[in-house]
Amino acid sequence: MNFQNLEYFIITAREGNITRAAERLNISQQALSGSISRLEKELECVLFERRPELSLTYSGKCFLEKAQQMLDLKEQSRVMLEDINDNARGELKIGVSHTRGQAILPMILPAFGKKYPKAELSITEASTRDLEASLEKGAIDVMIGFMPANSPLAVMKPLFTDRLVMIIPNSLLFEHFGKEAENICRQYEKDRNLSVFSEIPFILLRENERIRTLVDRKFFENKMRPRVRTETQNIQTAFSLSIEGLGASIIPEMYLKSRYSVPGVYSKTIREKAVILPFSADKERDTIGIGYNRERYLSRLASDFINMSLEKYKGN
Repeated sequence: MNFQNLEYFIITAREGNITRAAERLNISQQALSGSISRLEKELECVLFERRPELSLTYSGKCFLEKAQQMLDLKEQSRVMLEDINDNARGELKIGVSHTRGQAILPMILPAFGKKYPKAELSITEASTRDLEASLEKGAIDVMIGFMPANSPLAVMKPLFTDRLVMIIPNSLLFEHFGKEAENICRQYEKDRNLSVFSEIPFILLRENERIRTLVDRKFFENKMRPRVRTETQNIQTAFSLSIEGLGASIIPEMYLKSRYSVPGVYSKTIREKAVILPFSADKERDTIGIGYNRERYLSRLASDFINMSLEKYKGN
């Protein structure tokens, strides 16, 4: 059994079509069919049903998982040997939540890129839930997201704490409260009674986002069912729509402080269009951490990236 036959089998299983798989592998259909036939002969079983269309047999489905594990083990071994031979090449696959990447990565990656100019960097932006699944499968090497992680395989170290803030456009405050808007906001900062904004429409992140879970919990605690005007996966979209009066949004405070995001230090005129109020209680701060899979080989690239990140946010 060789690794090439395993790779050909996996690609064919994913494509579900010999023609497409051969095109993707840049080989002839005859060569691909021969490779699969040799693998079936070696394993003494049929991996694919050929008619009426190509599909995995039960044996094929069982073997697919093992084939992926074998190729993954080969890749981990290659990375380990590169580290032993002090070869600073390779690829670092970083996973970061949608809402954090644009604020965190510019603070770390440029310095990392200078230290490892030959390294390839792959960035995956997704929800914390999806990132944890990717970390478990080995699709990413390092994850930046909320702590504690739900995955038992994730080893996480804290980077910094953050809290959620509420962006309410001045136009909506005036529409609902008139001249009392300023007093209403002052009173809210004292008692944090969200129900006072029950008639204001909200722009929220979608339900698969960890931030949305925290937001929904806070609304529930305040016995409030918000008017959700629209949902998005992009924090910048939510902020921009809020500023232009579509609804109130709830975003991480670090987003407002980042020089790399729209509401950063150069956007005073934009920020004057809305009121920024605390959403989380003063003591309710979320921990953002960086981590890896305890059961996978941690490359030197990944280890150094984690250490550089921890050093960058030390004391925050």
